[in-house]
Amino acid sequence: MRCVPIAAPVDGIETVVSEEHARTASESLNGCAREALRGDPFALQQFLQSIAPLVRRICRGILGRESQELEDTIQDCLIDIVRALPQFRFEADVSHYVTKIAMRRAIASRRRARVRSKQHLVINLRILRLASSEGEEEARADLVRSLLDDLNESQATVLLLHLMLGHSINEIASITGVSANTVKTRLRLGKNTLRRWLERKGEGSRAR
Repeated sequence: MRCVPIAAPVDGIETVVSEEHARTASESLNGCAREALRGDPFALQQFLQSIAPLVRRICRGILGRESQELEDTIQDCLIDIVRALPQFRFEADVSHYVTKIAMRRAIASRRRARVRSKQHLVINLRILRLASSEGEEEARADLVRSLLDDLNESQATVLLLHLMLGHSINEIASITGVSANTVKTRLRLGKNTLRRWLERKGEGSRAR
């Protein structure tokens, strides 16, 4: 079995073709995970190759492209996923399980790096002036990433999943294992924190 690589969702692209591809990729990944759990080393290799792009995007989004911790964190995420795979019951999308584990490891890695360096992040507010939709998405992700250390972890997680990876409320609920209403509450609280921070910086209108 050859796994179809999975990709994180993209805002604004909801076509029949993309939905069909996502469904096919999900089924393929689930099948590959099952084969890997039976002890097939080739299936395990295929599984890791398929989830690697998603894991890299999550880690790069949380740590930043230039982080010295990036490659080590990606490897740690893949190890964590392999170790946790036997606990997966295939009651949900395996890519959501992968995302949850990678998010947890990447956030922990970022916070450890911050403690070691004892450096405060400097936010370049010029990123907020980007005009294109793609630029605005990256600007929001960069801002949330920079605020990660000041946010409650549960709020930071839903903001990153929503703003950086483009997951819906229901998808975030599946990934984090809480209700959709809880996700909405955490998202609202996180956005309020973000808005207050921007208002202190004189950029309040950009947070809405």
